[in-house]
Amino acid sequence: VVLHRGSLYLVAYAPHHGEVRHYKVDRISDVDVQTLKFPKPTDFDLESHLAGSFGIYRGEADQNICVRVRFAADVARYVQEKRWHASQKLTPQPDRSVIAEFELRATEELKAWVLSFGPKAEVLEPDSLRQEIAQEVAQLHEMYRPVPKRNARRLPR
Repeated sequence: VVLHRGSLYLVAYAPHHGEVRHYKVDRISDVDVQTLKFPKPTDFDLESHLAGSFGIYRGEADQNICVRVRFAADVARYVQEKRWHASQKLTPQPDRSVIAEFELRATEELKAWVLSFGPKAEVLEPDSLRQEIAQEVAQLHEMYRPVPKRNARRLPR
């Protein structure tokens, strides 16, 4: 059982999928209690299992992705105050910004984290993540574009 962002997750082997899966306990709506036993494999290590994730989501990549993000000076201190991931490397810059580097297998949760900083965070690499964020920002721009004001006068009925 893993606590992540205030929610409990059950990390367990799913025999019908033939792999270890993550189940958010809040989402479990029904259980079928059985007396089956599934011994923990001796070579399974939860820390290693989650090492490539920036949270609980593992993704499908079979090798690490190097992610570099520049954080502006006014949020750099906040970023430097916490260990966000075991692989993190923080490099302070002359302009008081900080470049954070991570080795991850999935970027979904990191992408949401970066977006939470708005214009104070810029993904430097990989280019594929930069493009994903650019697409989301374009969608946000379209969603929040100014709406023309409608004529305030009411037409007679």
